Amino acid sequence: MPLRPLTEQDLPLVRAWRNAPEVRRYMYTKHEITADEHQAWFARLKDDDETRWFIHEDAIGHPDGVVYFTHLQPANSSAFWGFYAAPDALPGTGTRLGLDALDTAFAVLRLHKLNSEVLISNVASLQFQKKLGFEEEGQFRDFHFDGEGYINVIRMGILDTEWAAKREEIQARIVKLDALVNPVNTTEQNSRIAQKSYIVASCKPWNKPGFNLLKSEIEADWHWVNTQDQLLQVLHTCTPRYIFFLHWNWLVPDEIWKNHECVCFHMTDVPYGRGGSPLQNMILAGHKTTKLTALRMVDDMDAGPVYTKKALSLDGRAESIYKRAGELSFDIIRWMLVNEPTPVAQQGEVVSFKRRKPAQSILPAKGDLETVYDHIRMLDAPSYPLAFIEHGELRLEFSNAVFEGGDVTANAKISKIKPQSTED
Repeated sequence: MPLRPLTEQDLPLVRAWRNAPEVRRYMYTKHEITADEHQAWFARLKDDDETRWFIHEDAIGHPDGVVYFTHLQPANSSAFWGFYAAPDALPGTGTRLGLDALDTAFAVLRLHKLNSEVLISNVASLQFQKKLGFEEEGQFRDFHFDGEGYINVIRMGILDTEWAAKREEIQARIVKLDALVNPVNTTEQNSRIAQKSYIVASCKPWNKPGFNLLKSEIEADWHWVNTQDQLLQVLHTCTPRYIFFLHWNWLVPDEIWKNHECVCFHMTDVPYGRGGSPLQNMILAGHKTTKLTALRMVDDMDAGPVYTKKALSLDGRAESIYKRAGELSFDIIRWMLVNEPTPVAQQGEVVSFKRRKPAQSILPAKGDLETVYDHIRMLDAPSYPLAFIEHGELRLEFSNAVFEGGDVTANAKISKIKPQSTED
């Protein structure tokens, strides 16, 4: 995401933008801000835990706007936002700024809801935020005196689930805009990507179709590996820009992640849910949705800085969820190839999961039927130990569960229990 924290070095540029007539006329305070006022404001900002200010940058790292979040309330997972683009920003900057801002709000700050207040006279901002998916929630009558009279202020808001549903549409608009406004840059960008090597490492076959599609769409030196030996062999032939790990069953040696930018994908909103068996542990904890997090690999498991997070439904069989996560991972890869984002350190309380053992797949003997259904579906994927019960010498394994009409129906495979081997 091309957002970075505001620094003291940015103050002259930001003050010039803020004092531009087309910007300040829609602010609560319309006077021209002096350098001393601006410096004093920045000093206060350092002690304000409820506020975050960012500089937005274009594709080549040139500052082109400001994004800020205020009234951050961790207990409610909510905040307000504001923004303005540089007066000389290129066409389409606002849409890119909006996408990056909302990604930061929901993926980095982990908000549930983002609010805004807009002067009723600021028609362009109202239309822009509605385009991003904000809903108008009400008006404060005669809420602000603009120097000439009292005017209404409109309250708007968007939820994390609403942004997850809207984001793809906004991203598509940006792609179309790039093709129309700056085809030369698109060509240069494609050329830059084509000159680099990328490795996708996965031991699960359901990710191979996504890799093949990606390889057909984007020209580059692509490598698919599904074993440790293959990974080591490929690393002798190329120096990858990224190594993407999608469902990898082995620890990555230090000499690999320390010398290459390794990106792994984890199915929780880290730092919540670090560790093993994230899908199963999330379902057991009662979650219906989660976040797919792309993070840089470091020494501690799932503790690295975050590139981005995307909403992911936990509905259906485990295999279906894994496939959705794979498709979403490749969308993130596409985004990373273009933007080459800088990951941001994780924030919040660490909650760790323990990797489940095969013996824990036994069907619970007590509990409601929805729990039984969840237990079967969360294990229903190739190479995973299916939910089971043992009856005498028989083992019954369950798959393809359906919870309907208060009952659970499922396929059952019955086999003889294999005797345990004994050492002489």
